[in-house]
Amino acid sequence: MHRKALIAIAIGSIIGAALPVAYADQQPAATPLPGTQGAATADRGDQTGDQRDIRADRTDIRADRKDVWKDQADIRSDRSDIQADTKDIARDRADVRVDQRDIRSDQRDLRHDYAEQREGVSNQADIARDKADIRSDRRDISTDHKDIARDRADARVDQRDIRSDHRDLRADRGDMRSERDNRRIDAARLKPGMTATTLANNAAQNNKKTQATRNLHKAWYHIW
Repeated sequence: MHRKALIAIAIGSIIGAALPVAYADQQPAATPLPGTQGAATADRGDQTGDQRDIRADRTDIRADRKDVWKDQADIRSDRSDIQADTKDIARDRADVRVDQRDIRSDQRDLRHDYAEQREGVSNQADIARDKADIRSDRRDISTDHKDIARDRADARVDQRDIRSDHRDLRADRGDMRSERDNRRIDAARLKPGMTATTLANNAAQNNKKTQATRNLHKAWYHIW
């Protein structure tokens, strides 16, 4: 038989033997390859843990959102209190100015009454009334000063509360960002095709294809 005919027959035999192997390599494995069952079990355990983590992160995010809303409500309330205290301080200061004017007026009246009394005018009742007005105005001034001091103290407390609420707000928002990142990572782990079992099966199938290709190359080499 001619040399070229013999070569053609040999090549046909090699290709015919290699094709079933290559075709079998392209078919999906019906059962996990040996050594991958343990990895599959571990993957299922990891997925269960990731799902549990996602549920926990969602719960934490809902709790953090409630904390954020509460912090924001507290800040609005504290700012409203500061505005009210500021108005009270302004009103008390205005009252103090009025009482001080009244005291000066009563003192002028009292000096005038004393002058008339020295001249023989019987105005004891006017003097007593002016003295009473002065005492009343001084009590009002003292009360207003106390109110101003109390309002200032309240405003300082509210300002501290606002700073604390802002810190809490930043912390809660940071927790929310962290938990969202964790949830995205856990969700990515649950995507199909990313498990250790799949990777092991793919690697084994690639090895089989590589070996078949090598056998084909060796056959060609021996023919020539």
